[in-house]
Amino acid sequence: MMPDHLTLLDRVERFLHPSGLFSVCDFYVSARETTSIAGVIGDVTSRQCSWLTRWFWLHWFELDHVDLHPSRRQYLEHRFATIKSFNARNGFVLPGLIRIPYYVSLHTSRRVDTSSANQAYEIDAGNTISASPSPLLMPTLSRQASTNEIPDLALGVSAALSRSRSRSSASKPKQRINRANSRSSDDSNKSDSVRIDIAPDLQLSAFHYGYRHWRVPYVDDPVHHEFRTFTYAFAWEDPRVDMEHLKINKDDSVLCITSGGCNALHYAIDAQPRRIHTVDFNPCQGHVLELKLACIYALEYEDFWLLFGEGRHPNFRELLDSKLSPFLTSHAYQYWRKNNHMFDSAFYMRGYSGHALRLAYWALRVTGMHGAVHKMCAAPTLEQQRKIWTSRIRPVLLSAFIRKVFLANPIFQWNSLGVPINQARVFLKETTTSQFAIDALDPIGLNSHVAKDNYFYQLCLEAKYTKDSCPLYLTREGFEKLKKDDGAALDCFRLHTDSIMNVMNRLGKDSLTIAVIMDLQDWFPNSVDSPPAPGSKPCELTQTIRTLRSALKPNGRVFFRSAGQEPWYLELYRREGFKVECIHKRPIGGKIPIDRVNMYASFYCATKK
Repeated sequence: MMPDHLTLLDRVERFLHPSGLFSVCDFYVSARETTSIAGVIGDVTSRQCSWLTRWFWLHWFELDHVDLHPSRRQYLEHRFATIKSFNARNGFVLPGLIRIPYYVSLHTSRRVDTSSANQAYEIDAGNTISASPSPLLMPTLSRQASTNEIPDLALGVSAALSRSRSRSSASKPKQRINRANSRSSDDSNKSDSVRIDIAPDLQLSAFHYGYRHWRVPYVDDPVHHEFRTFTYAFAWEDPRVDMEHLKINKDDSVLCITSGGCNALHYAIDAQPRRIHTVDFNPCQGHVLELKLACIYALEYEDFWLLFGEGRHPNFRELLDSKLSPFLTSHAYQYWRKNNHMFDSAFYMRGYSGHALRLAYWALRVTGMHGAVHKMCAAPTLEQQRKIWTSRIRPVLLSAFIRKVFLANPIFQWNSLGVPINQARVFLKETTTSQFAIDALDPIGLNSHVAKDNYFYQLCLEAKYTKDSCPLYLTREGFEKLKKDDGAALDCFRLHTDSIMNVMNRLGKDSLTIAVIMDLQDWFPNSVDSPPAPGSKPCELTQTIRTLRSALKPNGRVFFRSAGQEPWYLELYRREGFKVECIHKRPIGGKIPIDRVNMYASFYCATKK
């Protein structure tokens, strides 16, 4: 007869090899409150059950003598390290109406060696999994197994203190990392709770037990649920121009905004720096880049091209489960498992940026311009492209109706183009929305060959790339360079899900040589025209610039773009001891693009003096 659930798990733990794996598929009901472990496993939202669901299924299964109490799953996740977990609902009698909560999870022993993960996360990325504010008090299993002493039965803070004292007097394992002395991500989040020195054989986050350590651990927080999906599936800055001025070498540590990950991958191919830290508060942006890294590592070029070149793959679900899942974190796997339909067709029509692409597609269809757009994107010469742009496309795309109803609409600017109101104010001090759109698009149509050299607009107009017009990482040469030597070029990546300020604080003083922060500063409110009250703390952007200065090594450089030619925050950089230089400035009414995107009015470099 099979033993009860808890006894069975104890037996599995006893016989499981430290590097062994085992999987569980079971029905469940969640507790009223989420556990501390759930946040580092991911997908807390779908894990939680409503009061009615908890009550109904708990009593339903009792009719079959099955105790579906939340502690079943809680004990499993306490006893073992979770590598992957997926929460779902099973259709029952009336699919869509009556659904049984179930989960599938993959586990390993907490005795498994996590030293490589500790190095990648805590030393390289400045990230720690802290027990604050609710310490997870777990005795060292291996130590208990080798002693006959009665374990300490104290609970709460007293237990933490007693165990902390006993550990300080005992010899420490070689791989132990002292989290008590680790840097705090934000001084404002300090608490009086005890931080425990967690040994490698104890349970850390699900990130620590993965096969690759690109993604830096983060806790699935309610604020992350505000991001229903990613904003950008592609980058909107020209890496070719970046590389001309960044001059990245193999000793550089680069920080950049995650976006779609295209530019970060370009840096890895072209320069192979020591470290690339990508930062985005939206976890879905990290999921996009993490998927690209996993695909490069695990797939052949043909499948990779279908996914991110064509934006579709008939067997993405199969690839996800059979080839990609070992290289994805639990958070990312759960996201793509629930959104595997995104690759059924037109992946680049997904996300918030997909709204703009769909609108452009609709407008061109309704006006009968779709055929002309296709011809322009396939035009073999720039001269032929100019004719099509001038005679067919420009009159529609830059018509007074489109500019007034859509491009000048703040709701459309934010939800479709990702342009917040503060950024709009930056360029509206210098020009109008209509003129801004003309200055951005006219030089591209007239002087940038889409079919051969401008993959940005190739994607926007056709919703896919071509082999002649695509980012460097989508070329076979770039793909093979990233994939060779067991993906050695990918080891430089550390993907952070946090604010840029917190990440720089964790990385510490003089840890970066280059920071590429795109148009981030345009999003802040103007604190030069409306300065803080005397005696109050500096504005948020000033604090960010000071943190940048601290994180950069001497002569470290910050590169940024702006929707304005002379953004208001240049003065803040000068006040904080930076030398500011303008690299490019797009003239109003000009016809020559400053790069292949040409959407920003200026490109600057600020050097730490």
